[in-house]
Amino acid sequence: MPSCPTLTASRQLAHQLGTQGEELCVPDKLPSLLQAVRTVPDPRAPHLVTHPLPMLLGLVACALLCGVRSVRGVIRWANGQGAGILAALEVPDADPSRLPVATTLTRTLARVDADALDAAVGAFVQSHAADPLAGIAGEPPVLQLAADGKTVRGARDADGLQLHLLGVYQVDPGVMLAQREMRHKPHETVHFTAALDLIEDITGAIVTADALHTVADHARYLHRRGAFGLFPVKENRSTLFARLDALDWDETTNEHITVVRTEETNSGRHETRIVRVQPLEDGHVTFPHATQALLVERYTTGRGDGKIHADAELGITTAPAHTADAATLARCVRGQWAIEAQHFVRDVTFGEDTCRARTGSLPRTLATFRSLAISLAHLAGWKNNAAAHDHYRNHPADALRELGLTG
Repeated sequence: MPSCPTLTASRQLAHQLGTQGEELCVPDKLPSLLQAVRTVPDPRAPHLVTHPLPMLLGLVACALLCGVRSVRGVIRWANGQGAGILAALEVPDADPSRLPVATTLTRTLARVDADALDAAVGAFVQSHAADPLAGIAGEPPVLQLAADGKTVRGARDADGLQLHLLGVYQVDPGVMLAQREMRHKPHETVHFTAALDLIEDITGAIVTADALHTVADHARYLHRRGAFGLFPVKENRSTLFARLDALDWDETTNEHITVVRTEETNSGRHETRIVRVQPLEDGHVTFPHATQALLVERYTTGRGDGKIHADAELGITTAPAHTADAATLARCVRGQWAIEAQHFVRDVTFGEDTCRARTGSLPRTLATFRSLAISLAHLAGWKNNAAAHDHYRNHPADALRELGLTG
């Protein structure tokens, strides 16, 4: 890991090509976070505004990228920064005495329009996640978007309702592109299409989700937008499950089956995955636009009990074989776990579940900036988020650069 991984290899090369006259979307041309959040309306009365809203949001974003976990920690972090850092974050006169107190920041974040903030931050991440070299050296990689919900367990409103968020995660390089609140309608299927609507273009993407989203309307929606779905099929969809289960899954008797086998050892646990894929004949299933069926088998050892644990799962996709072959589908099945890993980082590294912020939109705002910090670290090439925070804490100018700012 480089000591200052502020640009991944593709972004560095894109910058070099851009200097040779190529029209590429390079980081120098991308908006900064402060520019992006200027679209967020200020909830305060104009005559009461002492600290500009973009400055407050920028302070939170930069502090969380440096590993801060609380609103009070944001102010402590800001008071320890030099004039260059404060000037880049638009603190008036770069004077620490012009920083807000924690109460001011808390009250503002609790009243901010969380939908507008998610849209602004999502647009910022989407612009920075776009690979300027995609397709230059050959076929562009298949874009996988993973959708999954998360509950912020420590955040309850006055009615006792917990905060539920549905996120859409770009598996490679590992960024949260969109997020939607589900507090009052916690059923994820209600918000699936609305969350994807926050992403401007999903053409050609393979969208994965859990079995809750194996819904005909979702498949039709993805087809209208030029994307494809890859969904697990469980017994809650009894008719579809029975038809897929009745297929011939033996590669020795079914010549149309393609088998992909992978093995992985991690932290003492060894897992063997076998993915079988076969095309679906017209009319065999009633699921809209279905093209291929999957059978995923997992065999795991090393859980501490000396046993071999086996499980199997059926699946269905609307992606044709020329777009997503068996190896691609196997990677996408595995890639769905990436968003779960992101949720784990938010809970463990950032302490999201233990956070007791409950007022107004404060817990959702903090969740948005936690996801942003993880996304920016991944865009910079970091694999370990805790190590990334340690680096940015000691090199805040690098954190500014990830936000499109200079100090």
